[in-house]
Amino acid sequence: MHELSIALGIVQSVSEQAAARGITKVEAVTIRIGELSGVDKSALSFAWELAAAGSVAEGSRLDFQDVALKVKCPSCGVERTPPSTWELACPTCPAVAPDITAGRELHIVAMEVPE
Repeated sequence: MHELSIALGIVQSVSEQAAARGITKVEAVTIRIGELSGVDKSALSFAWELAAAGSVAEGSRLDFQDVALKVKCPSCGVERTPPSTWELACPTCPAVAPDITAGRELHIVAMEVPE
C-alpha cells in the first residue's frame, strides 16, 4: 500500500509549512489528485489518520480536488478529455499516442487552520 508513504510525505510537507508559519494545528488538507496519478483515494484516506497521528495534522480531514484526464494530439493539436482512459486515440486524425496535459497531478493545494 504505497498510499501510506504518500500520506506520510503529505504530513511531512504540511508539518514543515505549519512550523515555518508558527501554526500548531491543521484542521484540513486539500490535495489535487489526477485521474492517472495511480493513487487510490479511499486507501489514502484510510492511511491519513495513521500518518497524521502525533503531528500538527492529527485529527484533520483530507479533502480531494479531482483532476480529469486531458490529452493533446501531437499531430493535429486537438486537446480534449477522452471518454475513458482506454480511448486515447485522436478522434480527428489517426494519431494514437497523445500527450497527456492533465491527470497525473498529486499536489497539496491548501491547509485549513483554526482562526
